[in-house]
Amino acid sequence: MKVLLITGTLAEDMVKRYSKESSVETEVVALKIPVAAFLTPQTIVCALKNMDVRSFNQILVPGLVRGDTSEISKAFGVPAFKGPRYAADLPTVLDSLCEIQLSTVVPACDSLREKLEQKALQEIELAEQNREELLKKPGSMLIGNLAIGKDFPMRVMAEIVDAALMEDDEIQRLAKRFVEVGAHIVDVGMVAGTSNPENAAHIVKAVKAVVDVPVSIDTLNPEEIKAAVLAGADMILSADAGNIEEIAPFAKNLPTVVIPTNQQEGYFPKKAQERVELLEQLVAKAKSLGFTKVLGDLILEPSNVLESLVAFREFANRNPVVPLFVGVSNVTELFDADSMGLNALLTRLSAEVDASIILATEKSVKAKGTVQEEVAASKMMFLAKKRGSVPKDLGIDLLVLKDKRHLEEPYNREIEEWANVIAVNGKTEPSVMDERGIFRIAVDHEEGCIVAMRFASAEMDKPAEILKGKTAEGIYGRIVGLGLVSRLDHAAYLGSELAKAEIALQTGKEYIQDNELFRKKHC
Repeated sequence: MKVLLITGTLAEDMVKRYSKESSVETEVVALKIPVAAFLTPQTIVCALKNMDVRSFNQILVPGLVRGDTSEISKAFGVPAFKGPRYAADLPTVLDSLCEIQLSTVVPACDSLREKLEQKALQEIELAEQNREELLKKPGSMLIGNLAIGKDFPMRVMAEIVDAALMEDDEIQRLAKRFVEVGAHIVDVGMVAGTSNPENAAHIVKAVKAVVDVPVSIDTLNPEEIKAAVLAGADMILSADAGNIEEIAPFAKNLPTVVIPTNQQEGYFPKKAQERVELLEQLVAKAKSLGFTKVLGDLILEPSNVLESLVAFREFANRNPVVPLFVGVSNVTELFDADSMGLNALLTRLSAEVDASIILATEKSVKAKGTVQEEVAASKMMFLAKKRGSVPKDLGIDLLVLKDKRHLEEPYNREIEEWANVIAVNGKTEPSVMDERGIFRIAVDHEEGCIVAMRFASAEMDKPAEILKGKTAEGIYGRIVGLGLVSRLDHAAYLGSELAKAEIALQTGKEYIQDNELFRKKHC
């Protein structure tokens, strides 16, 4: 098979480079238009009139070209389809030509989403496989057995906030859940203003007993840091002007995050330049004290985000070999906004300052799911950086409540002329018990499933059936198929609640069943 690849002048070199990664024979033709997206089927037909197009088996045009490529097919008698939006996806598309049917109107990357996701994960895995070489680069280091640095995806540190106030079972449950959703480091959060070295050591040991990732201690208290180090902590968060000399004897061989503060004196510079200069002084002091692995954190302030980012950028430019730590959740936890978009944007900004580690916390209800979101966002930004593209159409995304690929069919109001239009105001909820019983819906976030429990009557303490699944559609279909609901109003309400539960499961948020008739508080 021989494929003709059409592009613009700006993308010509990139298209040629990526097309060579495929075993399919190709020829690249760059038309005299800089941006490929400005091409149209008409301009492509005109530009190819003097070329022997019939020697090709297929023509692929850029995925961002508007219009239907069937016009090109008609003009030359050669099948013409839309290729991917981005050149980086060309190898996957070309190697899949015999397996899939491309479209004349839909970009190939949409048809190949699953394959692109596999390719994206393989690109990330390649960086991990080359870690020995990448670790030789300035600014790269090991934390335990975890490699960090600019050439690796940003690592996500999941903090167990106020771990010192929790029971062991809860601490270990959270640690295991955070690692299951992709956290690279588990951070043990102590309580500011107190000193409990024994507890710090105990918690570090408890976490290390159940997860196989580095464990960090989050405190400025020297005694707690010392106890945690002796208990096996792999990283210290944090050192500042007030404690750095005291912790040096037992902390200098561990990766340590240095922050531009003096907590003992209550000092933290607000201006970016002052912050940068103080951190530079502290990093230099840490190295003079014998610290071998130093990371910098300019502190991302939720009330002064822009100034903080300016400080990060300035420090990164002046100190390119000092790995950066960004407390993304400092902002997420204190904004009354859905975490998914916030985490995506903040992770992107962290990537732009070449951060090596970002912090995720799930202290507040609105921040639930943040660890998983930051893990996905980190992968997205790594791929975008590697491909030289925006974080779009990567094979990995954070689109949960919205989707860019399905076009809604427009509603034609003219059909109302031939129908009886009934206006429905508000929400109608069932008020009479279904003879088959009642359902209580729940979300099991630990297992990752929706749970539908049917009680034969309101007086029953134990459910007659429990249905568990990943999707509302699947559970609803099973309930109807088993005849477990008889009233149409109950069936409609049940479908609505299951849909809400699925959204809660996907986003990591809490689900609360709406109608008192269906709620079993004592269960």
